[in-house]
Amino acid sequence: MRLQEFGISHTLTDMTNQQIGIPDKVRGVAAEKGYTQERTALIIGISRTQLVQRYAGRTAFKADEILKLAVEMRVPVERFFPSETDLHESAPVELAVAS
Repeated sequence: MRLQEFGISHTLTDMTNQQIGIPDKVRGVAAEKGYTQERTALIIGISRTQLVQRYAGRTAFKADEILKLAVEMRVPVERFFPSETDLHESAPVELAVAS
């Protein structure tokens, strides 16, 4: 079964790719809500150093961490995931070469 059949154009691997920006989405919402790195890390039960690893894209955010952040920050969980526009903008561009 292909995800495209259900209107899902990207895999979870694509969406967790550092280029797509889940860490940037989390960082942005946290900043918007006035959350420090320490407070954000405390909410999801990790150290600030571990949060920095997630922000850098070296470690992926876990689904339960995203859910905890959404509940604590009182935002829809979708705020932490790329939109279709984000996904299309980050897709590699193929160039046609005339022969």
